[in-house]
Amino acid sequence: MEPRRIIWRVYHTISLLHTGRLFRHIHWRGDMDIASLFDVIITTPSPPPPTLVFWRTPPVGSYKINTHGCVKDGVASGGGIIRDSSGQCIRAFFSFYGDCTILEAELRAILDGILLAQRLGLSVLWVDSDSTLAIHCITKGGGPWNIQATLRHIRHLLALDRDTITHIFREGNQVADLLASEGWDRRYYYEYSSQDLPRRHRSLVQIDRFGLPTIRGL
Repeated sequence: MEPRRIIWRVYHTISLLHTGRLFRHIHWRGDMDIASLFDVIITTPSPPPPTLVFWRTPPVGSYKINTHGCVKDGVASGGGIIRDSSGQCIRAFFSFYGDCTILEAELRAILDGILLAQRLGLSVLWVDSDSTLAIHCITKGGGPWNIQATLRHIRHLLALDRDTITHIFREGNQVADLLASEGWDRRYYYEYSSQDLPRRHRSLVQIDRFGLPTIRGL
């Protein structure tokens, strides 16, 4: 237990951890000044460059469903919009889910969107979600027990050899995001037709229709 030996062992262990990439930039937060004492060079990683995110119209004869689920203060809601190949709104909805996880909310919003399309007699669907985990659970399987009933319902309604499900960044999913927030505020289920869609929602729909991008990463 000699002081010099203890200091050497600490120095040697930290150097090994850094060399083996087990000590990273974030681990030195608040202690940047002493990193140089261990021959550790701290470089601040540069952020990724901004990217443009576009909403894409579905092919002629098909319909696109954008959905989003959210959880705030432990309470969940969701929303979505169905659009045709010209980008026009067919129907939009928001819903309140109460106490559930974010994954449950994302999947329930997807299910609500598919059920709405089915009630409207629409087929050949393209589902767009900003949840990669929800998409993975639908297409690949897996996930916790509490989502399995919802997954089975979604798979029963979707024909994956005909219908499409893809990921979109949240920046390109702003209409559904706004509708999900509205569901959290109002705390009930509601549908908008294309005629009574609020002005702010219509503006975002027009931005998507005209192919104007949103910026991710700023």
